[in-house]
Amino acid sequence: MATAVAMRLVPAEMVPRALSMIFSGVSAATIVAAPVGSYLGEVAGWRAVFLLGAGLGVLALVMQFLTLPRLAATGTTSLRTLGEVLARPGIAWGLVAATLVFGGHFAFFTYLRPYLEFDIGAGIEAVSSLLLGFGIANFVGTLFAGAIIGRSLRLALTAMPLALGAMALLIVTLQPTLAGAAVIVAAWGFVFGAVPVSWSTWLAKTIPDEAESAGGLLVAAIQFAIAMGAAVGGLIFDTSGATGVFGASALVLILAAIGILLGVSPRRATEAA
Repeated sequence: MATAVAMRLVPAEMVPRALSMIFSGVSAATIVAAPVGSYLGEVAGWRAVFLLGAGLGVLALVMQFLTLPRLAATGTTSLRTLGEVLARPGIAWGLVAATLVFGGHFAFFTYLRPYLEFDIGAGIEAVSSLLLGFGIANFVGTLFAGAIIGRSLRLALTAMPLALGAMALLIVTLQPTLAGAAVIVAAWGFVFGAVPVSWSTWLAKTIPDEAESAGGLLVAAIQFAIAMGAAVGGLIFDTSGATGVFGASALVLILAAIGILLGVSPRRATEAA
């Protein structure tokens, strides 16, 4: 719902920046939640962590109630609406491209830890530090996403998977040291920070009249990509190790960039005749 709500809260030209702010909150939570949850779980037990999570949920509800304006419904949606959205020119192609981008990313990210531990020999402290670096860089990349997208959404959509694919290939071909891997992982986090913002902005520009339904389709595509990236990556990992997964991730990301360049447009998709 984030995209649909942002579109109604700010002027159209401010949507990329608004989405960047929203997703920066997601990135910040990703950085903070895991270490804080682990620490509190060790000190006070898992029940305390669950109670804290419930309390934060209540606090978020109260803050939304106090700060968000009333937004009347603008229409009705159904399962048929989803089909109508998919039938619009370029939308199905765009969702396939988004699936490839997120699938390539999560194949890489899922098997990053075993690569660091088994291929490089990093200890748990080094792995934790690298993942923290990834999270901080991801937060910064999300903050900068609005400015990048404001220059050219099409360029952002194309360049980001291409850059991620190139980084995966660097790891496969150069077999970097721990320090080199740390630089690549941080760069990956920075670049990927703009990916969710870019695709949400694409959705806002192409289907502004059905943002809720389109948002559901995009999230479903991302969840499918996460599952497939991890599952197919696991099959490759069993036969070729983490570098094999990274090579496949690079191929998928580069194919996604080509597909975006050829068939994804940031212009509004009109209803099919």
